[in-house]
Amino acid sequence: MLLIVAAFGGMLLNLTPCVLPLIPIKIISLSHAADDRRRCFLLGLMMSLGVLAFWAGMGILIALVSDFSATNQLFQYPLFTILVGTIIGIMALGMFGFFSLRLPQFIYMINPRQDSLQGSFGLGILAAILSTPCTAPFMGAAAAWAATQSPLTTLSTFAAIGGGMALPYLVLSAIPNLVNRMPKAGPASELIKQVMGLFMLAAAAYFLGVGISALLSSPPNPASKMFWWPVMVLIAAGGTWLALRTLQLACRKITKTVFVGLGLILIALPIWGAVRLADKGPIDWTHYTPERFEAALEQNKVVVLDFTAEWCLNCKALEEGVLHNRKIIDALAQADVVAMKVDITGNNPAGKAKLKEVGRLTVPLLVVFSPTGKSVFKSDFYTVDQVLDAVKRALNSKESLK
Repeated sequence: MLLIVAAFGGMLLNLTPCVLPLIPIKIISLSHAADDRRRCFLLGLMMSLGVLAFWAGMGILIALVSDFSATNQLFQYPLFTILVGTIIGIMALGMFGFFSLRLPQFIYMINPRQDSLQGSFGLGILAAILSTPCTAPFMGAAAAWAATQSPLTTLSTFAAIGGGMALPYLVLSAIPNLVNRMPKAGPASELIKQVMGLFMLAAAAYFLGVGISALLSSPPNPASKMFWWPVMVLIAAGGTWLALRTLQLACRKITKTVFVGLGLILIALPIWGAVRLADKGPIDWTHYTPERFEAALEQNKVVVLDFTAEWCLNCKALEEGVLHNRKIIDALAQADVVAMKVDITGNNPAGKAKLKEVGRLTVPLLVVFSPTGKSVFKSDFYTVDQVLDAVKRALNSKESLK
């Protein structure tokens, strides 16, 4: 059952924000080869093998390398995050035709032609890498369980994740009719590439910003959030270009309405998102140290411990959708409750040790402790009512101690 869950979760990883811009690019690449069924299938197969190779490699690391226990652990190393951002940025610039200029030879090795077999394989690896900050809740439970099992079980589970993520590309390449309607050339095809290129630049800014913020941070203080502004401005630029070019290129009224409307949404939402994500937020968090945690328990207080990271998009979604709910804000502001955040964006050994101590490998994670230090609630995917109930039970346990 967990292998099925892992495969289904792997398939859903294609819908994560950082992977999504790659899909139209790959579909356009396949559409160019749609008339040659053999080559179309080979391109899709190579991308699928790239995806599978990455997840199999992750399984090997987790099964055989000591102290490597989570898929998103790579993003706890700022230099790796910066490297990923640099590669994405180079690929994005290539989509705007910058590589028609004479550039150093190593640039072409990083950004091979996507209609080549090696380029498709590399794109598959990149797609898999980009999905790792969003592994939970899609298949976080399966990955966490697999990391505690025998090497064979671990490898099987991660192979299932890779197989699920790779399956859509294999299906598209095996049935070229599915991609025949994509524009192979002309202004519409160029517009898709340009908009997706801007979105990929946004992804590059995200990973570069996270890595640089992590390098400059000094735990327990949180990493800077200002990098969200260039990320969101680039997304808004994509929406602006989509709206403007649609007005210039489209003839049908319905086409103009749909894509101009989508462009306007892509302008408004990112600006709103930048304001929210770069802000301190409505909760007065205490940033975790072992001493602060023990001091809160000694003061007979309930501790709500939020494990998070700036590279974790699921963490941001839970913060916005659950923790910033007015009822949660009021509950965490009570005198007998301490809202404590463990930010593992950068080098935070104490925070990572606490994450391991509570028996989990990945973020997001929310743990509610009673004043005795007992965990009364622990989850990586929670609702407003669940958090409120957990805080209430922890407070009631405090009253019973009296």
